[in-house]
Amino acid sequence: MRSVVVVAGVLLLTLTGVAAAASRVDQIARGRYLVHHVAMCVQCHTPRDATGTLDPTRLLKGAPNPVRSPVPTQPWAVSAPAIAGLPGFSDEDEITLLTTGRRPGNPVPKPPMPPFRLTREDAEAVVAYLRSLP
Repeated sequence: MRSVVVVAGVLLLTLTGVAAAASRVDQIARGRYLVHHVAMCVQCHTPRDATGTLDPTRLLKGAPNPVRSPVPTQPWAVSAPAIAGLPGFSDEDEITLLTTGRRPGNPVPKPPMPPFRLTREDAEAVVAYLRSLP
């Protein structure tokens, strides 16, 4: 009888782990979709080759800003930082940026970075995807 209880316990822990892993995979897939097709982060944060095509070998590794300010007097970001792996950023800082459009302490990123207002769930998915990248 004891062995049946042990086997049942191991099975329960295994199934719980599998469900958590599947949930994490789904979250990362959602984040990838948002980064590539909704927020379009790849357009500014991925370097381009000589033909202007995004370089998939340097996905989200930071790049010179491909867009110039229409108003020359406005502060404008000259480059987009590397966001693959989120170097130098905490998860909570990035979630704050993606849900409020501001960094902790209230600074607003320079244009052309849009002031996103994602749901917390979507922001967490974006962070999970970016953290999954090398």
